[in-house]
Order: sequence, then C-alpha cells, then structure tokens
Amino acid sequence: MNNSSQLALNVRLNINSTFENFFCADLEANKIGLKALKQNQEKFIYLLGSSGSGVSHLLQAVCNDSNYKGERSVYIPLSEVSKEDPETVFDGMDQFDCVCLDDLDAVIQRNNWQLEIFNLFNSIKLHDNRLVIGSHQNITNFNLTFLDLESRLKSFLSIGLTSLDDSQLIGFFSHQAKLKGMRISHGVAEFILNRVERKTHQMISILNILDEQSLEKTKMITIPFVKEALNL
Repeated sequence: MNNSSQLALNVRLNINSTFENFFCADLEANKIGLKALKQNQEKFIYLLGSSGSGVSHLLQAVCNDSNYKGERSVYIPLSEVSKEDPETVFDGMDQFDCVCLDDLDAVIQRNNWQLEIFNLFNSIKLHDNRLVIGSHQNITNFNLTFLDLESRLKSFLSIGLTSLDDSQLIGFFSHQAKLKGMRISHGVAEFILNRVERKTHQMISILNILDEQSLEKTKMITIPFVKEALNL
C-alpha cells in the first residue's frame, strides 16, 4: 500500500478520541478491559458493543496512544471501504505496529473479506504486531463459513461495552461538556437528550455546535441558547 492510500484510510482518525476522555458508566466492570487496551501485552483484542457504546472511540484511542508512543498505527472503518478489494485494503498492514479495524459487521459475511482478514491476522501475528477489532455483534452470531477465521477471532481477548441508559447519557454529556470548559446543568442536558438521537457521537456533535456558538466557553448554557443554536 502506498503512502497516499494509507493516509486516505487513516483520515477519519479523530485525534480527540483518547482514553482520558472516554466515559465509562461502569468503570469497575471495564477496568481490566481498559487496562488491556492501554497496555501492549494483549496483541489481539475484540471490542464488542452496540452503536454508541464507545467502540469506535476506544479503537481510535488505541491508535492515538500508539502514535503518541512513536509507533505506527492505522484505523480503518470497514464500513467505509466495504466496496473495495480487501486484499488491496490490507496490503502492507502487517508493517504497522497496531491495526484497528472498526465495523467488522459491514464485511464479515463476505467470503473474500473473511479470507483476507484471516491472512491479515496471520501476518500481524508473524510480525508480533497488534490487531484490535471492533464489532456490534458477537463472533458466534456471524455463522462464518471460514471456520479457521472463526477460531482465530474466538482466541482474541473479548471486551464487551454496554450501551448507556438515559441517566448515563446525561452523565456522558456533562462529562464531555466539562472537558470543553462548558457548564451544562442536568436540566439542560435532559432537555437536549429528549430531542435528539440518543447516541454518543450525536451528543459530541451537539456539544461541538454549542461550543462553537458560545462566545465564552465558561458561560452557563441555557435552554433558550440551546433552542437557538440547535434550531429546536
């Protein structure tokens, strides 16, 4: 894979996705999994969680952490390259210290992708590098025709993330707002939550809009301001 292709694949990496700003509703239950992601002892990790649970955030946090350590990493949202030739997509990936594949669900039912993911696993293992895969489904739900790949995926350390309930989403929203230096009351957060899609990425998008339209980041965000900024 040439450098321009690598950059094109990695363009969606959000440098603001870090372990430090990841909101975990049950930190104690996920402490071991998060520690495994931060450290490099586990070479093969399978992140499982529904949409909005933080799978994409953590995959990108792994890449950002790897880059910070001076390693070479790549983040690939498979849903965005699903129409490409998987052999071309994965060409040269074994040269990266860390490869993070998101949206496994988008391609895993296709035989050609199964074969190339299997080959990628073997090549990464040969080079003693790291592979972290994110999915919204358990491996057994795929009913893979390529049983050797299923066996390899089952050997990964599996980390499950749970979706946030309404109270946890408000906690997530308030946590992210605080990181931006914004003060948002519980009532305002609840007002927003009741009027938008209840997904963490949607919450982040809304905070970015409010942040951009607020002249003073430390000011209290009010419901009238939210209505005007979000056209509610």
